[in-house]
Amino acid sequence: ENGPWHLLDSLQNIELRPLIDQKPLSLNDRLTVTPFLVPHRGEYSETVGYLIVGPNKKALFIPDIDKWSKWSYPIDSIIQEVDYALLDATFYSNGEIPGRDMSEIPHPFMEESFARFDRLDESQRKKIYFIHFNHTNPIIDPRSEAYKKTIEKGYNICHERMKLSL
Repeated sequence: ENGPWHLLDSLQNIELRPLIDQKPLSLNDRLTVTPFLVPHRGEYSETVGYLIVGPNKKALFIPDIDKWSKWSYPIDSIIQEVDYALLDATFYSNGEIPGRDMSEIPHPFMEESFARFDRLDESQRKKIYFIHFNHTNPIIDPRSEAYKKTIEKGYNICHERMKLSL
């Protein structure tokens, strides 16, 4: 009943399918998605992440989350169970937006993600693909030190038109 979704539904531009937390939904005979609630800004609707299971590989998709510590799921363990983990990297570090209290913009800083995921072995870190960059995040520039540091640590940075096989 919220715009613009109501209009899209009433004009039959979309087909709404209810999702249930942690209940797998088969999209076809080769692809299943399982939604799960993620703690992140709930003023308009819930925020969800997905476990996507293809015929050969699994992907974890979490484009938005407040902080890893607020989530009840064991993210480190989930990474070990998937082939790809596409994770929120909106901001690189605190202070990225001058004159703004960044605690009011809930996302894990990449530096916080490094502190958490650096303890994983290299084979697990290689599964992590950072996504969802704010325009202030320095990793959007492949020549930046932040970009180089991220790659040197064994992580991946998603880019437009990147394809990951499932």
